[in-house]
Amino acid sequence: MCYLVRLLPSPTPSERDPNDAREGGAGRWAHGLREAVPYVGLGTGLAFTVLAGLGAGLWLDGRLGTEPWFLVLGGSLGVGAALLHFFRTVSGPSKRQASRKR
Repeated sequence: MCYLVRLLPSPTPSERDPNDAREGGAGRWAHGLREAVPYVGLGTGLAFTVLAGLGAGLWLDGRLGTEPWFLVLGGSLGVGAALLHFFRTVSGPSKRQASRKR
């Protein structure tokens, strides 16, 4: 497959995109990747937060003998913390971009 790349004509310097990363600019790919990085681990973070709350509630129920109460409380706190993290992550870039424009 790499021999096919040599057969394809390469663009002349006037046809090249000035924002292309191969030409030393930031490039659209790098810019898109920079914008997507905060969202990459979002699902894992949400799941871990909810499971940590449920695990802590289950552990407390086992230690104190209050069967479903701390499990429900821990799950609720885990979901609340996960939603807070989600909304801060999603609304964060727009706030950062607005402060950069000032």
